[in-house]
Amino acid sequence: MGNATQAPALLKGVTVLDFTHWLAGPTCTRILADLGAEVIKLEPAPDGEAGRRVMEYNGLGAMFAFASAGKKSLCVDIKTEEGAAIAKALAEKVDIVVENFAPGVMKRLGLDYETLAPANPKLIMASCSGFGQFGPLSDKTSFDIIGQAMSGVMDMTGDPNGPPQYVGNYIGDPNTGIHAALGICAALFNRSTTGVGVQIDISQMEALLWLDMVNVPQYVLSKGNEEPSRFGAHHCVVTPLGVFKGRDGYLVLQAMEHQWPNLLRAMGRQDLESDPRYRDNESRLAHLPDVVALIEDWLQTFACNDDALACLREARIPSAPVLSVKEAFNHPHTRARGLVKEVTHPRFGPMEITNTPFFFNGRPTEAQGPAPLAGEHNEDVLARHLGYDEARCATLTDKGVLARETV
Repeated sequence: MGNATQAPALLKGVTVLDFTHWLAGPTCTRILADLGAEVIKLEPAPDGEAGRRVMEYNGLGAMFAFASAGKKSLCVDIKTEEGAAIAKALAEKVDIVVENFAPGVMKRLGLDYETLAPANPKLIMASCSGFGQFGPLSDKTSFDIIGQAMSGVMDMTGDPNGPPQYVGNYIGDPNTGIHAALGICAALFNRSTTGVGVQIDISQMEALLWLDMVNVPQYVLSKGNEEPSRFGAHHCVVTPLGVFKGRDGYLVLQAMEHQWPNLLRAMGRQDLESDPRYRDNESRLAHLPDVVALIEDWLQTFACNDDALACLREARIPSAPVLSVKEAFNHPHTRARGLVKEVTHPRFGPMEITNTPFFFNGRPTEAQGPAPLAGEHNEDVLARHLGYDEARCATLTDKGVLARETV
């Protein structure tokens, strides 16, 4: 992009054929695009990926705008003979294929790893699915909410006296995509020494279950005698550690055993250091409602949460405001770090998107452009990779094999 402050394109020269849709697979390929790979998003003609029409603003799907930024769109009907030939020819030339269809779909299309690898032994193929390419649940349809439900995430979220809750930033799909991108980078390194590609199988359920480095270990190391359960706004092992109501909203704070005296001094309640209810963490856990009331009553003495947080910072008590999406996106720290970038979409116009949060040599990794129009790069991709001329592309467009969205 010509930005001297941008991180180096570490995957420059790597070509990715992207069969993904919705969010898990697109998150993976968005990361690869930000890292410098050429990502060719193969979309179904005539309308492109269905995610384009979810949460639309001025004709641009919000999720698609972020997950597909910086990619090139090839809109082709692979159910036709010519379209299938294009997909296979590209798959036999690229470095990486990423897909998140239900297991078995790529095989039916003749685009599975076993079919492609003989012609392209360096090929790396990553398959993202709800439950993996084999196993009792492999044929089960999955979305983010299914992964959260089946991985224990949902059971650990929410008030202990209420129903399980859905984590509101849809962590299942992006987490799957991040794991897929990591696997691909490892496979690229391996290929650099062996010359051979590999097939990668990423399960959303497993990626979420692996992510739990607290509750799963507790269950395992207790030999199943302790079964973790959701604890809501306040932690079940450390107190105080949770969400507290302040004068003008909510904030969080955490005081470990050695920090509790500092918190009492900040509150002007050194007299409570000898109180048996608060003597140690175990005692505080046994009197959790008293601890919460003590802290929340103190927070109400400030004119605003900012003043309370300043006092907590001075006492070196880890604390923070509970920010809304709007506040987090526009926070001065977010902006100073370069997480947000403005791009110009041909239909929507100027818009801000988040960059992949990697810094290399102190420089941010940035989105390589806006999300493409469906079929925006048909001629470019087919000319450079398969040698198609304008006349051939025009004929395929007239026949409906290729499609292109207009502004």
